[in-house]
This record gives sequence, structure tokens and C-alpha cells, in this order.
Amino acid sequence: MGMPPVRQLPTVVAMSDANFDYDAAFDRNIGWVTADEQRALRTKRVAIAGMGGVGGVHLLTLARMGIGAFNLSDLDSFELANFNRQAGAAVSTLDRPKVDVMAEMAGDINPQLDIRRFPEGISEANIDAFLEGVDLFVDGFDFFVPDIRAKVFRRCAELGIPAITAGPIGFGTCYIVFLPGKMTFEQYFRMEGLSKERQYARFLLGLSPKGLHRHYLVDPSRLNLIEKRGPSSAAAVQLCAGVVGGEAVKILLGRGRVRAAPCYHQFDIYQGRFVAGRLPLGNDNPLQRLKLKLVEQQIAAALSLAESQKSAVADDAPDVEKILDLARWAPSGDNSQPWRFEILDADTLRLHLRAQSDEDIYDYNDGQPTLLSGGMLLETLRIAASAHGRMMQWSYEEGSGLEHSLRVELPRSPGTAEDPLLA
Repeated sequence: MGMPPVRQLPTVVAMSDANFDYDAAFDRNIGWVTADEQRALRTKRVAIAGMGGVGGVHLLTLARMGIGAFNLSDLDSFELANFNRQAGAAVSTLDRPKVDVMAEMAGDINPQLDIRRFPEGISEANIDAFLEGVDLFVDGFDFFVPDIRAKVFRRCAELGIPAITAGPIGFGTCYIVFLPGKMTFEQYFRMEGLSKERQYARFLLGLSPKGLHRHYLVDPSRLNLIEKRGPSSAAAVQLCAGVVGGEAVKILLGRGRVRAAPCYHQFDIYQGRFVAGRLPLGNDNPLQRLKLKLVEQQIAAALSLAESQKSAVADDAPDVEKILDLARWAPSGDNSQPWRFEILDADTLRLHLRAQSDEDIYDYNDGQPTLLSGGMLLETLRIAASAHGRMMQWSYEEGSGLEHSLRVELPRSPGTAEDPLLA
């Protein structure tokens, strides 16, 4: 038998500042809470999984409400793609661990905070340590980690810890509260044992049964399940933190009505609508099951298409190969893609256009459809070339009827911007 694994203990941050006074700092909260309730909030500990989009704003909101202690987890660092929504993302924090940056920001609000950091993220090995002494769990996990999310919520139910999940969807938020002794996360979402794709569908549809956001998604292609990324907005993230802050006060102070699962909530500022509904049986509701079939079929189709279009070109391949890898998806009428490429050098290629045969029922008028397909391919080449700072120039070499040869040059052009149609 080998030695048992060594568990990394969470980092404890205990900050102090001689000029800081808790009562003065949070005095403006009094009125919506009593002085005694504010002192009670100071004794509470909240666990937040994820310090990115919603998690980081949850932390700062709850810190300003006077919560006295936090358990924080995240294993990622800030990057440029986080700038549109994440509270800690800035030029000065690029490549820095999210959990460290957010702990420092919260400490600037309240230097007396007791913060335990989990920089290795959350796994089965440290769930209990992460939830130790916690009065409330707030879900800040990335959308694309359904397995660990479900495990943390399951452990919360076993330990009797209230839990909230709030998702930033569109320009709004969808949120559900899970209370001890009530319907659990698994009883509501029913994801256990399913494929990742079906778990995605069940979490998204369970969180937002009314789907208020669906009507104004202008570019569905930006949701990429293979690359695990999707569109987001700062407005939605801020709304998430607001509703979680309000529900947290009610839960931690034991006053006010908390509408727990199977109740759900969606507030969409773009639509100007708020829905507070009830979904008996959660995702096992008969009407919800019908919706799930449609959503699961849509996700399966999107994944199939994305897999078929994944590039087979290596990252270090010449630009011309990468451009052709994108351009080959140009529309071609009967989908025969009547072109072949001949790479002449790093900046030049020859394009051969040829219909299947002169009896091709999809071609007529001396090969006009083939020429139209070639024109669409040339335009797609121009768009693809813009991704690499290149122009596209072409000239007709020779041909007649159904066969044509064109020379295509892809010179570098400093300052060339990516075409809006590149995505």
C-alpha cells in the first residue's frame, strides 16, 4: 500500500486595518436590516464556487452587505476574454489567479474578512473542506461543469446547507433556491447518469423554463459546446449578484419568504419581464420533458455540425492551409463542392473549378452554377484571409464550359481587420 495522498489545506487570509471600522463601513445597510441583524451577518460564512463571471460579483456584493467570512474556489487566471463581464478582470490582473485577485478586492472592502481560498478548485476530495462551517452555498461554477456542480449541491443537501444557483442568461438572470428538507438539486434537474450534452440541456431548461432570452439571441453560432464558450453580458452578471444578495439576506437572517425549488425565477431586463413560476417534479414535469426532447435534439445537431467542421489543420500550419480549411465550407449549390486547390507557394494557390460532368442535372447554361459556386468560394476565401491579416486577389487563367482555372494570391496586408462575417 502506498502513502495516502496529501490534501492541500485551504489558504486562510486574515486581513486587518487600523483605520477600518465595521459598524461605520456598513452603517448604510441599517434600515433594510436592523443593527442586530447586521451584527449577525458579520458572523456568517458563505461558500462561493468560482470567482469568474457571477462568482466574483457575488463575492463583492455579499462583502458589501457585511458578510464576515467566505470560502472561495477557482483554479483559473484572468485573461482578455473575461473583460466583458468579470469584476476582477483588468489589464493589471491579466494572468493572475482569479481567487487571489478577488480575495484582495473583497479584503479592500472589509480588511477584517476571514477568507479561505481553494486555488486548486473543487473536486470530490475537498468538497467537505470547502463546505466546512458554511451557512450558505452560492453557485458560481462555469456552465460547462455539470458533474462537480451536482456533487456540491448533493453534499449541501446532505449537510443541511441552503444553496442558490443564479445563471446570467441574455440580459437577465434565472435563479433557483434549494433549502434543507425541500426539493433537492438532483430531484429538480434530474441530470444524474446522463451525457454531458443532456446535462447541459437539463440545466439550461430547468433554470429557465420560460426561455425569455430566446427571442433576442442574434448570433446562435457564438454558443460553442465543443469549445465550451457562449455569449455573456455584464448586465446579466450584475443582476445575478443582486438577486443572490437579496435571497441571501432572507436565508441567513431567517426572515422573509423564500420560494425554494420547485419554484424558479427569471428576470429579463431586455424583455422587461419577471416570471416567478413553479415547476412540479422539476425536469420530470410532463410538459418539461417534451421541451427537453426538442432542446436535446438541437444540442445534438449543433454538436454534430461543430464536430464535422473541426479543423484538421495543425496550429503551426502555413496560413494558406488555415485559410483553405475555413474557405472550403463555402456553399456550392448541390453540395458537391466542385473545387480543388493547388498550393503554389506560401502566398499563392491555383483554384480548379469543375462540375461533376456535362450531364450534371444541377448545372446548366454552359456551367453557370459552377461559376456561381466559384464566386462564393472566392468571397469565402477573402473573409477567411482577413483572419490572418491578408488580402485576397484573383485572376482568371484558362478554361471553358464546365472547367476553369483561377490564380489566387493572398498577400499580407498590415492593418487588415477581421471581416465581420468571419465568425
